[in-house]
Order: sequence, then structure tokens, then C-alpha cells
Amino acid sequence: MESSNTSQVEQQSRSARTVTQLPVSINEEPGVTRDISASGMFIVQGRHQEIGSHIEFTVDLDTPMGKIKLRCEGEVVRIEKVSGHEGEVGLGIRILKQFGQRLILEHVPVKPETA
Repeated sequence: MESSNTSQVEQQSRSARTVTQLPVSINEEPGVTRDISASGMFIVQGRHQEIGSHIEFTVDLDTPMGKIKLRCEGEVVRIEKVSGHEGEVGLGIRILKQFGQRLILEHVPVKPETA
């Protein structure tokens, strides 16, 4: 049984994570994900943010149906140094909202009209 004092950030950090590197852009600043979960993601990028700040970012996804740009709004919940990434920081982001946008439409054959 969890203690009632467990913070929301601690609970979210226990969510199942998938280690993956996906291209990300936060306010036009490129970055890459280190891992993602249902409630958030860890992003490595060069722009410093403040804990508690709200950001808008996009994540590029390749899916069997084509490329999708996932637009998100999030909150910075953690900041840490990332070894091997000089000049960059790691950001723990809690996802607040997300919207998908298709980038490439697949060719769909059109049936000719019959008269």
C-alpha cells in the first residue's frame, strides 16, 4: 500500500517506461527523448528550463501509417545533468495535453465513378 505522502512526481516516475530516442523540438530547440511513459518523457536538449515551467514541444513518430508529429503541452518536473551530453540538460516532462498531426498522407486509390 502506498503512503499518502507519496508525491505525484514519484508516482509518475514509477510508470512503465520505454527507452527510445525520438526527435523532439521544444520552442524550435532540437532534442531527443531518452525514455517515454504514458504520463511523460525524459528529453535531452540544450535549452535550460525551470522546474514548474510549462512548455510546448513536438515529438516526431514513424508509424506504419506514416509519419506523425505529436504536439504536446507539458510541465518540467525534473532537471538533471546528463553524462556524455556536454552543454545539454535532461528534462523530466509531465505531459498535460497531446495532439497528433499526420505529416505524410499515403496514396489511397480512388475508385472511378460508375455511371
